[in-house]
Amino acid sequence: MTTTDGTPATSADTTDTGAADADYAAAGYTGALEPGARPALIIVDPVRAYIDKDCGLYAGVEEPVEQMKVVADAARAAGIPVFITSVTYEADGSDGGVFFRKVAALKAYLPGSPFGAFIDGLEPQPGDTHLTKQYPSAFFGTSLAANLVSRGIDTLVITGLSTSGCVRATTLDAMQSGFIPIVVSDAVGDRLESVHNANLFDIGMKMGEVWSSQRVFDYWNGLAKSPE
Repeated sequence: MTTTDGTPATSADTTDTGAADADYAAAGYTGALEPGARPALIIVDPVRAYIDKDCGLYAGVEEPVEQMKVVADAARAAGIPVFITSVTYEADGSDGGVFFRKVAALKAYLPGSPFGAFIDGLEPQPGDTHLTKQYPSAFFGTSLAANLVSRGIDTLVITGLSTSGCVRATTLDAMQSGFIPIVVSDAVGDRLESVHNANLFDIGMKMGEVWSSQRVFDYWNGLAKSPE
């Protein structure tokens, strides 16, 4: 559950957001990050595993998946660079290390599996950048950070799957790498609403900003109107 402006509800009790906000504010979690003038969009692992009920990773996230398509189309129309990730493993999964050994469901990404294919409408388009990874973060073991720096990107708008896993890990690494992270609350999803809400709340308090897609569109539109 999110509030009307796209901010996440409290992780512990979705009916008492005010108490949670007050508790965190009293502890000093009051900072806000201003987005920069050079954003990019990343769509983390928009693959069939999360929407195919035959896969153990199925998460019932069809609604945020549709919103990811809307956000991606808006980014391309606005000239915002788009990055899309997917997970691939060697036949024995050895390149997934401890992560692959811990999470048996990652077998969905072994060669020959249909579940690692992109969801229709979320495949990389001409001009997009496709990155393959073996771990949760889109930064770990990939060229993402170097690519963003080379383009002068200062802000990373984050969508994808899942909120508690690869989205959270990517957000954390974006912040740690010096990029302003903005997670799009209605274009990320998880298998349990409680887990989704808890992670959005924590991300918003400690790592980056959590915005609705409409607020992101307003941000992008504002950039287009700004003088060079």
